[in-house]
Amino acid sequence: MRGSSRMEHCPKCDSVNMKNYVHVETGKDTEVFVECADCGAFVARYGLKHYTSDDAYASYIRLMHTRRMDSGAAATRAIDKFKEELLHNYRKVKEEVANSEDPRSIDEIISTI
Repeated sequence: MRGSSRMEHCPKCDSVNMKNYVHVETGKDTEVFVECADCGAFVARYGLKHYTSDDAYASYIRLMHTRRMDSGAAATRAIDKFKEELLHNYRKVKEEVANSEDPRSIDEIISTI
């Protein structure tokens, strides 16, 4: 995993304490509206293609609903690998932020990729 990592910061008060409001509408990408939990300022909106929750099994099944597996054992191995990679990447991003958070705004980071 390469790139930049940053926590969401409020543009008004610089807090990293956020609330997410998720909007789901048939036929459209899921939207997440981010609000500062400290001052109430609008911070950002994200469009999601895929959503992965802490339930790796359910998330993997949603992502792979069109793919057939030869066996239950193959599906279990694939789910375990998916969860392992997900948690590895999560820990790595947290570590990157703790050690060297990118000072640029998320808009700036995204515009460079």
